[in-house]
Amino acid sequence: MKQRLSLVFILFLGISVQAQSILWKVSGKKIKSPSYLYGSIHIQDKRVFAFDQIVLDAFMSTEAFAMEILIDEVTPQEIKEAMFMKNNTIEEFLTPEQYKILDSIVKAKTGIGMLMYNKMKPFFLSSQIMQLNLKKEMDDALDLYFLKYARKEGKTVYKVEKFAHQVAAIDKISLKEQVEMLYKGLTDTTISSDEKKFEELLQAYLNFDLNKLFELSNDTSLPKNFNKAFLIDRNKVMAKNFIKIAKKQTLFCVIGAAHLPGENGVINLLRKKGLSVEPVIFNWIEVNQ
Repeated sequence: MKQRLSLVFILFLGISVQAQSILWKVSGKKIKSPSYLYGSIHIQDKRVFAFDQIVLDAFMSTEAFAMEILIDEVTPQEIKEAMFMKNNTIEEFLTPEQYKILDSIVKAKTGIGMLMYNKMKPFFLSSQIMQLNLKKEMDDALDLYFLKYARKEGKTVYKVEKFAHQVAAIDKISLKEQVEMLYKGLTDTTISSDEKKFEELLQAYLNFDLNKLFELSNDTSLPKNFNKAFLIDRNKVMAKNFIKIAKKQTLFCVIGAAHLPGENGVINLLRKKGLSVEPVIFNWIEVNQ
C-alpha cells in the first residue's frame, strides 16, 4: 500500500482507458487552436526526457505554458506547512516497539533517524524515501524542466490549480491511515521492492499505456474521499482552467499523466465541453542506460 501511495504522489491516480499517447492536441471553437496536453511524470530519469522533435515542436508552437502548480513560486513556508503536522507526531500512532523498528529502517535508508522526521506527514516521508531510490540523471524533474524552458522562451506561464488543492486532497487520508501505510510498506517483506514496482510503472509510461499506469497506481484500500479529492475534483478544476487559459492564448499544458484518461479524466472532460482532443503520436529517442 505504501508503494502505491508513493507512486500516486509521483504520477497521480488515474482511471483505466485505452490511450495511444501522452501528447494530445486540443482544438475547437471555444479556444485558440491548437493547444496541447502533455502527460508528465515527476522524476529525473533521462528516459522520460528522450521525446522526439514532435513534442518540442508542439511546445514551441504555443504562446503559453501551464502546469498543475508553478513549483518555483511555492514558498518554503507553504511547503513546510503542507509537509509537517502541527499537533501530532508519527510516534504517537505506534507502539514503542513499532517506533523503534521504524526508526532503524528509516535511519538505514536515509542516514537520519525518526527524530528528524517525527512531525512530517507520513505521506511525504513515504514519498521522500521512495525518491531516494530513483535515478537523478537530469537537473530537474520533467515538469519543472518544461516550466524552466517556458520561462526561458518568454512564454506566459500559468497554473491550472492551487497548491492548497493538492495538499487538501492528501489530507483526506487520516494521519492514522498514513502511519499504517508507511509502517506496513517499510516492514512487510512480502511487498515487491519500490525499485521493481516503479520500473514497471515507468515502462508503462514509456509505452503510453495508461491502462497499465492505472493498474499499478490504483489502490482500492485508499479512502474513497481521497480518490474523489485527489483525482476527480482536481481534474474538473484543471479542465476548467485549461479552457479558460486556452481561450486567450494557444497553450501547452503539462499535468500528471494519469490525470488524462477515464470518464472523469481531463481528456474526456474537455470533450464534454465540445472540444476535439486527439492523440499526437511521437517516438522516444534511444538513450544509453
